[in-house]
This record gives sequence, structure tokens and C-alpha cells, in this order.
Amino acid sequence: MPTTLLSLILFVALLAPGFAYTAVRDSRFPERTSSAFRESTRVALASIVFDLASLGVFTVLRFAAPGLTPDVGRLIRQGEGYLRTHYASVTAWATVLLALAVGAAVLTAWRLPRRRHPLTVESSWWLLFHSYPERNGAAEIRVGCELTDGSFIGGRLQHFAYQAEETGDRELAIRRPFEHRPAKDQPARDLSGEHFVTISARQIKFLTVTYLAAPTGRQAKEPVTDPRE
Repeated sequence: MPTTLLSLILFVALLAPGFAYTAVRDSRFPERTSSAFRESTRVALASIVFDLASLGVFTVLRFAAPGLTPDVGRLIRQGEGYLRTHYASVTAWATVLLALAVGAAVLTAWRLPRRRHPLTVESSWWLLFHSYPERNGAAEIRVGCELTDGSFIGGRLQHFAYQAEETGDRELAIRRPFEHRPAKDQPARDLSGEHFVTISARQIKFLTVTYLAAPTGRQAKEPVTDPRE
């Protein structure tokens, strides 16, 4: 582990490309639960790949224009003496190479095609509320929830928990206009003045999902085709 401020800065800088890569990948796909060892290994390996690619670009530039790049040989031989004399050039090039590695990591994570495989970590909520609507070009999603106590509530989807584990701790939020039917022997509740309602997955018996297409002119929104077709 780093023991000085400089070594800590170098440690963080070297791992920055791997962190950027995994952060972008996680923002595009469902959250995965991995062990600390596996997650650390993924970040470290990605960092090594993009750091080496960045150093490869520097090597090409070093041979093509040696006067514009720091002298790595003198840096290794003289160490701090060379740094004190050429600190501006070394700092500038280190920043450029780090930015290049991070940029390549972000671009790769964003453009890397997704593998088609029957086995997936995606949850049903992710498929219903993200993947299928994108394929159909749905503008909005209407969700109906039959709850465990027999009541029903529906509305337009606002957001949902997208972790891969389908646990009862997940929640989704819907917005008005609401459709509400109380359970037997329960008083009706007026939700016309509410803006949002959150629903725990633990209380949901089943869901109904309708994809709403973008309106054309004054036409009402209509459901789009079944995503499985």
C-alpha cells in the first residue's frame, strides 16, 4: 500500500483508467454484486491494459519527435535531479498520458458491444423497464401493481431499482395519473393530489406493464407492440 503522498497519487492515477472503465460499464448495464477480490482484479487489469496502451502511444511519439517528449532514460538514471529540472514537461506529459488512458477506457466501455448470450445477470425489472422499452421506442411506461393485500395501484413509471438481485428490498416509483383500487374492507384513498408513490417489491404480487408511444399531435398515447414479437 502507498506510504507517502506521492506514492498515493501515483497509485490512484495508475488505477484511474480501470475505475473509469468499470464505472461506465456499470452505468450502462445492471449492477452486479461481485467479491472485493474480483472487483479489484477487474479494475487492476483494465488499468494495466489502458496504461500500457497510453505508454505505447508515448513510445511512438518518443521515437517520432524526441525533442518534444521527456528523456525517459535520463529520468530513470538521474531520478529527482532530472525531475527538478524538467518538472513542467514531465508533469504535462504525465497528465496527457493519464487523460489519454482514461479517455480510451471510457470510450471502450461505452462502445464495446454487448455479448448475446442466453445467460444474463439482468433482472426482470431491468428487462421490462429498460431493455424492452428501448427496443420498442416507448416514450413512457405505465405500471400496474397488484399488492399482497389485494389492493391495486397503477401509474406512469418514474424510476426503479436496477440491481441484478431480485430481492424484496427493491422499490419502484410511479407518478400520476394514478389508478387505485383498495382491498376489500379498506376505505378508498384519493391520490389525485399526490405526485409520486413508491412501492416495495415485497408488497407486489404481480405487475402489469404497458409501453406508451410518443403522442402525434393531439392523439392519445397508444401501447406499442409486444416486445417479445
